[in-house]
Amino acid sequence: MGKVTPFIGNGNIKVVTGIRRCGKSALMRLLSESMEGRNVIYLNMELGTNYHLRNWTALLKHVESEIDPASTNALFIDEVQNIKGWELALRDLVARRLCDIYVTGSNSDLLSSEYSTHIGGRFNAIRMLPLSYTECQEFREAYGGEGDVFDRFIEIGGFPTLWHRPVDMQSSLQTVRDIVDVSIANDILGRFGIKNKRLLMDILRFVLSTIGSYVSSNNIYNTLVSSGEKVSRDTVYSYLEYLEAANIVIRAETFHVRGKRILTSKYKYYATDLGIKHALLGYRPEDAPGHMENIIFTELLGRGYDVYVGDIDGREIDFVAEKFGKRIYVQACQAIRHEKTMEREFGNLEAVGDSFPKFLVMMEPGVYKGVTESGVICCGLREFLSNRAIEY
Repeated sequence: MGKVTPFIGNGNIKVVTGIRRCGKSALMRLLSESMEGRNVIYLNMELGTNYHLRNWTALLKHVESEIDPASTNALFIDEVQNIKGWELALRDLVARRLCDIYVTGSNSDLLSSEYSTHIGGRFNAIRMLPLSYTECQEFREAYGGEGDVFDRFIEIGGFPTLWHRPVDMQSSLQTVRDIVDVSIANDILGRFGIKNKRLLMDILRFVLSTIGSYVSSNNIYNTLVSSGEKVSRDTVYSYLEYLEAANIVIRAETFHVRGKRILTSKYKYYATDLGIKHALLGYRPEDAPGHMENIIFTELLGRGYDVYVGDIDGREIDFVAEKFGKRIYVQACQAIRHEKTMEREFGNLEAVGDSFPKFLVMMEPGVYKGVTESGVICCGLREFLSNRAIEY
């Protein structure tokens, strides 16, 4: 709500994108209910009763019939990608200033150059993610549940339905599998005409199994070919793009700190929600370092940062996060039990040399808690996610 309300009434299309079941519809309802004194036109394009509006000309005609010329009008469209040519209808409505427009979509390609050209750049983009750790705490207070919130968040992720109606871990992960299945069926197989679902799932599982490591379409292609799969590099590349477009995975590009440029040839993938990995591969405690990275990555995105993997003269910094000209560096590790680990984790951060805040986030911080002489803020993952790390 806080990210959307500054744009209310500004004449632009407010576009909220995110994976299915992350809460976009609830956000639309809350926004529409806050439009006191306005004529609200609300369309959920997942409902069969609105199938006749899945063409832009039919949509435009319907909206025109609902406009109240004596009032301020607000149009809400949930899952707008289900309307063929939606961008043409919205461009017309914006040009005539008939209503204030809010739309959601499960496909991140909604804001691709093709669509943004049609709507003339007249939009504000808001990325929506499943619940953060602190939001899960709020849901626990509101709806109850058992077990430690932090542990449960790591085990099942943050899809709102899992915290609104708390159930056991097995049932929770089955719910996440169902969400992924629907996303793949509707946002990839149906939209792009993909027939080889098995190959798509193999690629998704490969990406999820390598969280925290650099990966490329060539890596995946070579792995598939070595296992006897008949596939082309172009197919692998396209399938990766489809998984990104459906908001199932998110790519983190590499930022060369000294060169201040993006290295397009090096990148990592993270799950949009860690529960997706557990649902498809099972919960594997031995993958804890990757789990930490995934959680920190999505946390930083949720705080509004642009997030990259950092490279400083060949040394890796887990995350370089930028927002409005400010930057923070974040290094993640389970614990510091050996001198080599300490030299690597602190050394990589200290090698940066600038004055931006630097965090070393640990699952088990032990005695390494506070601020070092070189200014590195050491804290636990729980504190970092609670936004209390700066207190040290």
